[in-house]
Amino acid sequence: MRLLASFALFVSVAAAALPFGAGCAGPDDPATADEPVAESADALSAPKSFTRSDQVHLGRAPANTLDLHDLVSDDYSDPKVSAARVIARHREHPTDARPIYLGNIHSWVYNADARYRADINTLAETVDAGTGGRRVMFYFEEENASTSPRPVAEEHAGNLRFVTSHATLLMATYANGRDSHAEVVDLVAHMKSWYHGRLGVPMTRMMIDVDTSQTPTNAYYGSRGDLAAFNDVIGWTLDAAYVQGFTGFHTMGNTSNAAGTAIASDSTYAALDAAWKKLESAHAHQTTFTGVR
Repeated sequence: MRLLASFALFVSVAAAALPFGAGCAGPDDPATADEPVAESADALSAPKSFTRSDQVHLGRAPANTLDLHDLVSDDYSDPKVSAARVIARHREHPTDARPIYLGNIHSWVYNADARYRADINTLAETVDAGTGGRRVMFYFEEENASTSPRPVAEEHAGNLRFVTSHATLLMATYANGRDSHAEVVDLVAHMKSWYHGRLGVPMTRMMIDVDTSQTPTNAYYGSRGDLAAFNDVIGWTLDAAYVQGFTGFHTMGNTSNAAGTAIASDSTYAALDAAWKKLESAHAHQTTFTGVR
């Protein structure tokens, strides 16, 4: 009887340890949605490769990423047409190996619109196949100026895993000049705990993003009126992304606008360059660093 009770206890503990929601999928999810999700080795150690990607079309960042979002419909409608344009550009410049940026995924639209999800699936899958496995990237945000944070719902976990079988998500943290070091670490940890731990997205398919714009104090991203502090934040976020096992680091920069936003300061990218070099020097023996300007 003691042996039987011990076995039952073992089974119950093992069942409790399984990731919540693993293998669950909504009715519109692809067939792969029901595959089991387990803790992967990339979440248990330093990333084998770590890529830097800096956005070009909204600021003054270096061109280490190919931005083709202008070839893609803003709402991802007609994904086959958009994919054909992107693939044609790839074939015109076959030696260009930079990652391809396709556009911005809004989590709140993703949750609400089955067509939006299906079109993103088609675009990601088609471009991936047509470019020979070149890295394809989508900016991914849970909030903006008019929308409060809304993570992707668990019912769409299988669908999101399908997207990330073909593309990398650039996880917008909105780490800013008013954040403490602990708050920055928590922002990055949320992306890992929810999207990897809860929804099963591989760590090798997520990069951490920071918007590097100079912004006023009432903004929710960027320097928020304290450029010196923000330049520390950019390094903290980079380190947190690496330590927590993400596959890279991305920056996005806005142009000047009436709300008081200005393009990223040279000092912010100088701080990022210095933090990157320090990180690479410390971990070059275990990680391949790419995408450096």
